[in-house]
Amino acid sequence: MIYAVIPLLVALVCLWLGRRMATALVILGYLSIEGFLKLLSNYNRVVHIGLDVIVLSLAGSLVLGAVMEHRAHLDELPFTKLILVYALWMILQVLNPFSPGLVQSLASFKIHLTMVPLYFIAATLFRNTEDIIRFVFGLTIIALVPYAMSLIQYALGPSSFLDLSPRFWSNISYYHEFRPFGTSAVPGGSSVFAYLIVPISVGLLAIPTARRGMKPIAMLSILLAAGTFVVSGVRQVLLGCVLAVVTMAILLMMRRSGRVALIAAMLAVIGFAGYVGVTTFLRPMATEAVLRDPRAPDIWRQRDVTQRLGTLAHASVYREARDNPIPVIWTRVRKFPFGAGLGRTGSALGAFKEQIAVDMQSAAVQSEIGWADNFMADMIAEGGVPALIMLLAVLFGMTIQAFRLARTATDPVISVTAAAMAGFYLSIIAMSWGSQPLLGNPITAFFWFFSGMCAAMIRIEQNEARQREQAEALEDALDPGLRPSYR
Repeated sequence: MIYAVIPLLVALVCLWLGRRMATALVILGYLSIEGFLKLLSNYNRVVHIGLDVIVLSLAGSLVLGAVMEHRAHLDELPFTKLILVYALWMILQVLNPFSPGLVQSLASFKIHLTMVPLYFIAATLFRNTEDIIRFVFGLTIIALVPYAMSLIQYALGPSSFLDLSPRFWSNISYYHEFRPFGTSAVPGGSSVFAYLIVPISVGLLAIPTARRGMKPIAMLSILLAAGTFVVSGVRQVLLGCVLAVVTMAILLMMRRSGRVALIAAMLAVIGFAGYVGVTTFLRPMATEAVLRDPRAPDIWRQRDVTQRLGTLAHASVYREARDNPIPVIWTRVRKFPFGAGLGRTGSALGAFKEQIAVDMQSAAVQSEIGWADNFMADMIAEGGVPALIMLLAVLFGMTIQAFRLARTATDPVISVTAAAMAGFYLSIIAMSWGSQPLLGNPITAFFWFFSGMCAAMIRIEQNEARQREQAEALEDALDPGLRPSYR
């Protein structure tokens, strides 16, 4: 099938590009459409692991090149040893006595391991602040595709994608409102890309050295992202994005940045414009398209996804939207302190639920594990308490590093971008209580890539500080008689 060729071609392009900034944009650009390709190909196996093939191929090529050039060593990056121990622990979970099987365990590497190389790849790509600006601008442009697709699909109604593949209907049939897929594999999934990219797009507005032509594109991207949030109906990622942007604004205000108030006002206007634009122009078109489509369930005709935003004003949403996960966490800690084997939760469980059901012992373990909508609970089920501690240590450690860098960096590009990273990490921590953001793409891939980017910014800031110290030392070492006199 032709769809299976696409990730292979992308992998070849990445191998040809090598260690360049364009490689990162190609990888994340492919990630932005991978979900849509999965549905179009009816979950072709090659497409399903396409991003994994791309990342592992590039990582293998870079390692091989380093070995051949006799420079096969890891750079001094934050938490390198901890990440390697975590990876080894998850590999050893294949031998877990409660494991549902070898195939399920290997398939679950997709969730836990195959995105980890992005940390090391990203850390080597960024050499100066200009690289950061180019990357953020490139990612802002890439995000226009899922945003635009979401808004177009919403306006055109179910007919815009239901005829493309039966997978679209199977994935949306149990939703209470019509929602666009955008370029993702789930209805409303493009709002996840908005959550990931909007904070750094806001950063472009706050970076004084960004070229003028970049800022109108950033504002357009934020406007379309606002519309995407409205038509997607995924309240948690909207709140996560707001938390990230507010955290970013607070950190910048602590640096006494005079641009924060202006940018905040601009964001408020842009967000309001996005909401008004959708409800005024696109919602009537979407309503008519749903009424006209005979495949639309009656409940879609009675409700519109844009109404979900109004529920954020109800306190009951925050109290009742998720069950208290503490009892499930405690049960899993008590019964499976070292994990119950990979493939016990999430998409891996859905893919292999029939195989697990026919094995009495595995089915009994699965029954004891139960279900939870909480990152800590699911991480304990997959890798046990040690895996949870190690991954949380990386998450909280990178959060601290980003906050510290945002507060102390002398370069405005680094301080602004680090503030966006700090907001991102804090939102991950908050969202982990009612979901599993680090156990699935695209968030997992962006987490490891952004962490590598943060590590690179730490190195850039240290190099700039070292250069300033050397310049000052050289100036102090000059013969006083050679210094210019201003008297």
